[in-house]
Amino acid sequence: MSGDAEDLLRVAGLTLGPVGGGRPVLREATLTLAPGRVLGVVGRSGSGKSSLALSLLGRVRPGLERRSGMVRVAGLDPFDPRAPRLLRGRVVSYMGQDPAASLNPALRIGAQMAEAVRVRSPGTADVAGQVRELLASVRLPTDRAFLRRRPHQVSGGQAQRVALAAALAGAPRLLVLDEPTSGLDVPLARQMRELVAASLRRAGRAMVLVSHDPGLVADLADEVVRLEDGRIVASGSPAEVLPARVTPEADHARAPTRRAGAAGAGVLEVRGLSARHGRTTVLQDVSLTVPGGTCTALVGPSGSGKTTLARCLAGLHPIAGGTVSWREAETPHARGRGRAVQYVAQDSVGALNPRETVRTALLRPLRGLRGMPARDAAAEAERTLGLVGLAPGFLARRPGELSGGERQRVNLARALAGAPRVLVCDEITSALDREIGDGVLDLLTSLRRTLGLTVLLVTHDPAAAARYADQVVALDGGRIAEAGVPGLVRASPSPADDPFRVPLLRPAADPAE
Repeated sequence: MSGDAEDLLRVAGLTLGPVGGGRPVLREATLTLAPGRVLGVVGRSGSGKSSLALSLLGRVRPGLERRSGMVRVAGLDPFDPRAPRLLRGRVVSYMGQDPAASLNPALRIGAQMAEAVRVRSPGTADVAGQVRELLASVRLPTDRAFLRRRPHQVSGGQAQRVALAAALAGAPRLLVLDEPTSGLDVPLARQMRELVAASLRRAGRAMVLVSHDPGLVADLADEVVRLEDGRIVASGSPAEVLPARVTPEADHARAPTRRAGAAGAGVLEVRGLSARHGRTTVLQDVSLTVPGGTCTALVGPSGSGKTTLARCLAGLHPIAGGTVSWREAETPHARGRGRAVQYVAQDSVGALNPRETVRTALLRPLRGLRGMPARDAAAEAERTLGLVGLAPGFLARRPGELSGGERQRVNLARALAGAPRVLVCDEITSALDREIGDGVLDLLTSLRRTLGLTVLLVTHDPAAAARYADQVVALDGGRIAEAGVPGLVRASPSPADDPFRVPLLRPAADPAE
């Protein structure tokens, strides 16, 4: 990709690495991008994709530094202390892979969007009208009730689209999107793809698209670079760089993982549960039973109430009605003190304190929930980290020094440190590439077998639900719309939003048959 004076973006010999020395996370990266073009950046989790994306705004993660090389956006150096005022939001805008972390938890959605418009489009006469237009462009409600919600009162997919709408404020010439569809269900991801494509072509906007979804990159990108271990190892057209496209039929037809079976004792029971966000009812009369040692997948469109239900089960959201209980059965394996239900969040960055080491994150539940003395807790922290496949050396690291997959394993380890009977996992693979995500889900299956855990898996991935779950519960509009065992039968194409609709459920066999 040779550049010239017309290039909007130029990167040459860029190397990033830990402060004070150590293995680089990005090595001699060189690329260019002309106005109106789309550059796809692909690679496994931890290959340096997000570090490259952040550098285009003159930012590096905590603990890292720029060692060499240069970046120019519209002729300006984003690492120059004076550049952000001239570049960010107007020339270049960014949406990270954990959009919820970029939203101010104290501000309502409407106020956050209004602030984005004022900062990125100073002088806008009708700020409220611009906010509604931006939200509508990403298929979000524009009514007063939605505008008055705070980030924790919207689903993960809705938070992702709010962040995208904010990034579009100011009509930037270069849009940097890091995993823009990772928190969305299949139909909404497809809609988002179309919306982003329309915005790019209509505005003549350039884009750097970081994604582990080869289908998304193939559809949108003019050129692609592939990173491995911090190096650009391939560049060219999507056909030259991306692997052969996997059809939905082939993806869903993969052999199901061997399930762990009901190795645990007890049962999680939910009866007539309802929940609200303010005055709005988001869950109504939800009842389900999860036998010990099994995995239940909770599916449904963004905004259907999946995350609210997950947080209710973990005691993180107030219940307006109904009950949630863990009924313990006789078991010879005493777990000691702890908390029966532990929650693993979708936002792996926001769930960890950036200033704390992994050791501190694990010691807190070991000391606080289980009352372990310091020496025992230190040994248990190392053992628990080993359960999720991480070496003891990770105890000294901070979240900024971890890849997405490593962060999610640390979050799992922290949940396990609380000696749970039930793990509630909320879209924990949505920001990971398929290979790393499958590794995390395989790990969950292994943990179910060895620890007798019960898992509630919130997911928008029908393949994951079919492959890993013993039963699937579908939410729609805050109610259970369907429940049964996973199915792999592909429906015939439909003219609806999702032309590759795959039924998630096959009803349990009728005893009369």
